Amino acid sequence: MDDVTSNTPSEYAASSPNQDRLRSLFKIMEDPAANEHVLHEAWTTNPDLAKEQLWETGQSALMLAAHHGRVGTVKNLLSLGAPWNALDRQGKCAGNYAVEAGHQECIDVLVEAGVQAELILGMSYRLNYEQQLKSRGQSHNTCREKPNKRHKAESQETTIQTDTVPLDEMDAVKPAYLTQAIRYNSEDTALLDADNDAVMMEWERPLMSLHASIITNNQTNLRVLNVGFGMGIIDTELQSKYKPSQHVIIEAHPTVYQRMLTDGWGRKAGVELFFGKWQDVVPILINEKRYKFDGVFFDTFGEHWIDMENFHAHLPNLLYSPSGVYSFFNGLAPDNVFFHGVCCQVLLLQLGKLGLDTEFAPCEITVNEKDWEGVRRKYWHGNTYYLPICKWKNIATT
Repeated sequence: MDDVTSNTPSEYAASSPNQDRLRSLFKIMEDPAANEHVLHEAWTTNPDLAKEQLWETGQSALMLAAHHGRVGTVKNLLSLGAPWNALDRQGKCAGNYAVEAGHQECIDVLVEAGVQAELILGMSYRLNYEQQLKSRGQSHNTCREKPNKRHKAESQETTIQTDTVPLDEMDAVKPAYLTQAIRYNSEDTALLDADNDAVMMEWERPLMSLHASIITNNQTNLRVLNVGFGMGIIDTELQSKYKPSQHVIIEAHPTVYQRMLTDGWGRKAGVELFFGKWQDVVPILINEKRYKFDGVFFDTFGEHWIDMENFHAHLPNLLYSPSGVYSFFNGLAPDNVFFHGVCCQVLLLQLGKLGLDTEFAPCEITVNEKDWEGVRRKYWHGNTYYLPICKWKNIATT
């Protein structure tokens, strides 16, 4: 009698009938002689395996099809419910496989699948999120979401599970942020929350300089709004280079606001400070007709992506100038270039519905390992930052 009970859970999963069938189908897919018709029949006959992943590697059929550039099989597997965002044990999804192998047609199909899944699920998730807040008697708080983990949890679950969740995979939404004790480090190069997660860091300065130039069109004497002061990097850039005639800053954390007052921000020419959540302050600005901005920047900590979407809904009443420009810190899915691209495409569509044309301009940025010393987890990976430039459609091409 076989001692099945002596197997560990992972050993049992690796030797299960589904795993054996999956390996057999993988062999067919890796055979160059196997045409799309044969593969279509194989997967249509075994639709439940479209959602399976090899236990040892985490590889799915969708990943393998993307790697080999089998666009017909990619489409078929997606139609059978294969998760577009499933991750293997190296943290790669099918889109990463397609990108690495240079199969553009597969990339396009997977991006479209990801965007559609995010849009559909987003509507459902929004309802659940709002209901959860109401049931807890909470409102949204003004925080910065770094990193945004929307891409992993909200489309479809993967079948690969681990005993512990890696730090970078933990939820970055922090509803209690405004009541936490936060601190600026001794070198004044980072603002850290109670968990030693970074709210803002000095390495962002080149990016903030670019954002400042974008929302002002490199012009002086404009009206600008910044949501989220943090270390005040973009605000310093705006004051020193562009001398805005009206410079409104919204900050919700009491420690940061006190730092602003101590540093004299309330006495600077043209600067108006608002202490509170943007969800409370923005309606006030809209109701007071003198707050009409040429440039708007959004950069909050620990909020959900839904909160940023809610802010975007106010842009038609904030970005008053027909030549106005909106931008935001683009920390969406920073640890996976494919998920990041999907999130950018989702935002492009959402902002387009508001009447904004959005461009993501690639900018090279270097962040050294030493920059993360004393920080619990990274909120940025890679060397290319895609800077959002959002303009009203009627003037975007003029």
